[in-house]
Amino acid sequence: MRVLSLGNVLFAVGAGVLAQTPVFQMNVMYECPAPYSLKILSCSGTKPADQCDVQSFNTGRPFQRGNSTYQQVMNLLPKCHLQTPAEAQAAARAAAAPAPVQNGAGPGGFKVGDTVRVLIDGWQEAKIIQVHGRSYVVHLPNGIDVSKLWPMEVRRVGKLTSEDHAAGQYDLHDRVQVLVNGRWMEGEVRGQNLNMYDIKVPGVDTGFGSDIVNTTPENIRMSTTAPPPPPAQRAAGQAPKPGLASCAGKYEGRWEHVSGMGGMKVVFRSGKATITEGLGGEMPFDCFTGGGKVVFYKAGSFTPFSYDFDINNDGTLQTPLGAIKKMGN
Repeated sequence: MRVLSLGNVLFAVGAGVLAQTPVFQMNVMYECPAPYSLKILSCSGTKPADQCDVQSFNTGRPFQRGNSTYQQVMNLLPKCHLQTPAEAQAAARAAAAPAPVQNGAGPGGFKVGDTVRVLIDGWQEAKIIQVHGRSYVVHLPNGIDVSKLWPMEVRRVGKLTSEDHAAGQYDLHDRVQVLVNGRWMEGEVRGQNLNMYDIKVPGVDTGFGSDIVNTTPENIRMSTTAPPPPPAQRAAGQAPKPGLASCAGKYEGRWEHVSGMGGMKVVFRSGKATITEGLGGEMPFDCFTGGGKVVFYKAGSFTPFSYDFDINNDGTLQTPLGAIKKMGN
């Protein structure tokens, strides 16, 4: 999966597509819609996929530092401006002031003592110990206390609600609609980095040879279309297509490389084959013959495995790792 980050500031400002891109300055503070600001520390180049090192701030406090693409930086900057001296002084005062502690529930309805999911190298459960505005201080299972921002880094345990979706929260594999070039298209959530989601949209080319759209929650909504029907299941012993017949009784036994060296081992038993490649684990299949080949299908599937074996004239089987022959029962 391709992971791109613009830091915490993307929560508020999102990303747009510009006809012209502005020139930006390095190592100066940009003020974005409150309470966010950022500083671009370096960029490897000016091509869309080149990487920039970006430090983001929340109410004057450093929050997130990470790599963003040059194109993401260009999409973001029109929402921001160079920080004025007055804004710099206000940010310094805000950063120096202690964050207020709330006794009641915070955003999302969570309160001290609640168990929530937090985003730390994937989602994991943690217990809330303090509430500061939209930030939650949580206690992790490893004993460390960290501050996490709602809604992008804190969410409820279990299934998300419509209110959570309205706040921009989506889980892995959620069926969603994503706005692409002014049109809502069906997709599936494949990943998240802070406020950026990777959405797989079949048939869309993003320009990087991929159908993964990287976007922010304002361009995402839950799908309202019916889910596709589950794939048809092949009955036990059923041939996946005409012209194929079970390999039962044709290759019974253990087959290995003709040289006796390791590489691939196949055990045929009563119409099934267990393939072991090198140091890999065992892969069980239903096996069939037809058209001069031995072909393999997962149980219940009509889709063939990624390779098949040619049947050689000398009785050996030609695999991607070389010819194999029967070595034992």
